Amino acid sequence: MRATFALLLLLGTACSRPEPGSGPEIAALRAELASLKLAQANPGSTAPPELGQQMLELQIRHARLWQAGQAQNWMLTQFQLAELRESFSGVVEQNGDHAALQPKRLAEVMPAFTDPALRQLQDAVDAQDGPKFEAAYDELSKACTDCHEASDHGFLVIQRPQTPVLDNLRADLPSP
Repeated sequence: MRATFALLLLLGTACSRPEPGSGPEIAALRAELASLKLAQANPGSTAPPELGQQMLELQIRHARLWQAGQAQNWMLTQFQLAELRESFSGVVEQNGDHAALQPKRLAEVMPAFTDPALRQLQDAVDAQDGPKFEAAYDELSKACTDCHEASDHGFLVIQRPQTPVLDNLRADLPSP
């Protein structure tokens, strides 16, 4: 009788144990794996880049624009301004609903701050006017800082670069 009781107790314990691979951690890992497989199968459905990553790209492009303008390499300045605009557009398109400005939308607030300054920069670059470029560049820096302030990130102050952020790119003017 004792042996029967022990056998029943052992069987009951074995039956109440979860099957290997059926715990909540395993279920979460399986769901994550399925999500990764789906993302790999559908590359266009991936999550947008993180906003901080996009802001870092803007910072680099902003600095490169300054360096090109200071060198009065207007072809490079035109290129860097186009790249900067493209980066701003990427933020609006990919993170336009970011929580940083809720209930307002980043897609509406950012262009309201930056578009006027970008137009001033374009005019200065088109005119190849160094002093006008510097004033417009400072306006863009102020617009970025004002946008940061509006999103409770006023500690992020944008200014003219003091040193080249990257010095491994040289853009030569084409020979006439």
